[in-house]
Amino acid sequence: MPIDNKNAFYQKINLQWDLQLPIPLLIEALTHRSFKSVSPDANDNQQLEILGDAVLDLLVIDWFYNQKVKDEGILTKSRAEIVQNAMLSKIGQQLGISSVLRCAPAYQIQGKDLADAVEALFGAKYVTSGLESCQSLLLVLFKDDLQKVLTQETKKDPRWGRNEHNPKNLVQEFFQKRQLPSPEYKLHKKEGDEHKLTYWYACQGTYKNQVLIGKGQGKTKKKAQKRAAQNLYQQLLRLESLSYHEE
Repeated sequence: MPIDNKNAFYQKINLQWDLQLPIPLLIEALTHRSFKSVSPDANDNQQLEILGDAVLDLLVIDWFYNQKVKDEGILTKSRAEIVQNAMLSKIGQQLGISSVLRCAPAYQIQGKDLADAVEALFGAKYVTSGLESCQSLLLVLFKDDLQKVLTQETKKDPRWGRNEHNPKNLVQEFFQKRQLPSPEYKLHKKEGDEHKLTYWYACQGTYKNQVLIGKGQGKTKKKAQKRAAQNLYQQLLRLESLSYHEE
């Protein structure tokens, strides 16, 4: 595709999906690593893809949680249905990414490449305008699929709505994907009468040579740990974004 046509596509997709991304960042999100054989100085989408993967995980699980999906197992399974490569690849096909993904001339684009590009778009959106804007983009691209998975799980699992979601899974998976030591949970303090205690927990992990501590409180140890994990995960996302800007 001629350069002018590609630039027109970048503008079109920006408007059509309300991405509001700077064109250079959009181009980076749509650049496969094989393109470096053509243009060694080009920025590929690998860093944005890693960031977008983490952002999507959080957004999807947050959406199901807000739909009153409380069971931890169902929540994890529902998230996996949405963020799997097959689903992301389908979204990439709907966007028409295969026609504009920059890659080496002889390279055969695979479904995984489309999935990575979709994640990179979310990474670029997060870098540009933060988590709330990414949430809006999620609803534009995934609303029908989210609702479909929600309906399917509601019908086939009677445990729907029971128990509280445990966001500790997100933090655990974040570190596991990067082959890093698991975070540690430590009781900071507890206050109150024996039957009305409030717990303060810290969730500590090391990422990019920084010790990060998420803090949370709750009426039970479990709730306090969940909130600490959620706080740590937000810090991890911010650090990923800052690292991208610095590079």
